[in-house]
Amino acid sequence: MDISLEIHCETCGSANYSLPGGSGEDAPILCLDCGADQGSVGALKADLVARALGQSAESLRLDLERLQGDAPRPGRIDL
Repeated sequence: MDISLEIHCETCGSANYSLPGGSGEDAPILCLDCGADQGSVGALKADLVARALGQSAESLRLDLERLQGDAPRPGRIDL
């Protein structure tokens, strides 16, 4: 399963970043367009993992519902 995540500056919306301190976990990430601090590489990695897991869980749930169609499921109440 492929998951595509876009990362944008929370200040200006740009997707252009700089890693002036290298790529270590504590290295800062800066927006190339407005210069805003975007946190650290480690924090970005943790956020990306959380987003990917959230998207993959949602994707799996939707695939399961599509495969099950209108079959009754435990705990489901149709009115």
